[in-house]
Amino acid sequence: MESLLQFLMAYMIVFSIIAIVIYIAVGIFLNKFNKLVYGKGTPMAFIPIVNIYLLGKLTFNKKVGLIITIVPIILTGTFNITVNGVETSYTLFPDNISNMISNIFSLIYLGLFIYAIYLYFKLKKEK
Repeated sequence: MESLLQFLMAYMIVFSIIAIVIYIAVGIFLNKFNKLVYGKGTPMAFIPIVNIYLLGKLTFNKKVGLIITIVPIILTGTFNITVNGVETSYTLFPDNISNMISNIFSLIYLGLFIYAIYLYFKLKKEK
């Protein structure tokens, strides 16, 4: 039992380190891409959720950035309302549909990131 707990802790630590390294690498890339497009860096590249807006803005425009940031939050979010001490949770869709929407937007983010890498090197080659 103790060895299983140690294995899970080691797994969580390794997974967390990998996730942090990927997050920092994405932030550095978005910052460099913003420098290439606008001539200056931005802290938006390192702020959660805002970096998704920046990705959409850099690959297409501000409207796409807003859409890919706000729509998933609305479609998959849970809203809690308290009336007379009774808390009720509401979701727009059932859990299975919310999970599917979340997966679809994750694929969209991955596709946008790959497209952003393509645009980055294309712009870098032109300059």
